Amino acid sequence: MAYLGVPVSLDGPLFAADNSLVRQSVGARLMSLLNIGGFGLVAWDGLSAERERPYLYRTPAVPVFDRNLKALAEKVHPTTAIAHVRGVVYDPAEMVGPQNLHPFRFKDARVALAQNGDLHGFGEMRYDLLDHIGPELVRCIEGTTDTEWVYALVLSRLADPFGHATADELAQAVEETLAILRDVRERRGIGTQSPVNLVLGDGDCLVATRFCFDYGWYPDDGSFFAGEREFDFTTLWYAAGETFAAGENGWDVRYGSTTGIAMLASEPLGADVTGWVEVPEYSMIVVRREAGGVAVDVRELEL
Repeated sequence: MAYLGVPVSLDGPLFAADNSLVRQSVGARLMSLLNIGGFGLVAWDGLSAERERPYLYRTPAVPVFDRNLKALAEKVHPTTAIAHVRGVVYDPAEMVGPQNLHPFRFKDARVALAQNGDLHGFGEMRYDLLDHIGPELVRCIEGTTDTEWVYALVLSRLADPFGHATADELAQAVEETLAILRDVRERRGIGTQSPVNLVLGDGDCLVATRFCFDYGWYPDDGSFFAGEREFDFTTLWYAAGETFAAGENGWDVRYGSTTGIAMLASEPLGADVTGWVEVPEYSMIVVRREAGGVAVDVRELEL
């Protein structure tokens, strides 16, 4: 889930909404996999001291039972947020721990990033990416997930990995990152479906992708992903309106004369889905602040 706009109580999108992110972690409507690998949140408060420095909260615990997260959500009213529930394959070899939790944000970096997806064969291509990542960023990598390496790749595409970047500069960095991943996969002969739904932001803008390498190509090996994900194009939805607030029918996007907020989520968060739009496949969505509200731009990814 990602949000940009006027201050919002995080309790709404995380807990109170009919299809809140925490509810999706145990009862997603568009996916059968339980998301049991942990939770992470990065949230910027435009009224706080050091507004460019966000609140960070990450835990390997399941969020539905997290009282600390619930208390934090009721108190914090950010103007930008990215929240992520990590799903993992049911395998004892899976690494579940604080070092692998999204969103990733290296120390002193302004940009944070989360991903829904998985790069098949990442172990084969991991060290090929070193040629494309700045040494100062390689030293920041602590975990084992493909997402942290993708994050380092994106930051390496920026003129200043730890400085301010415009929405268009972030969008360009993401496109260049996807192109690098495509080329490395081709050199390694990796042709298995790999969804790469990214969402990143810095407090002033959001950039997200709905993208997949080699859609529909999964080995017939009886694995979980071969059965569950063979023709699954990982979902992403967005809505833009005046506010995200509680009403007669619960929490949802409220519409009026202005566009004060934009939300991104794997699934629509409220009971009424009519105001939510599915992000097209092979697309990028860019959300930025403008005078009087926010602007949403959906672009085709030509890779």
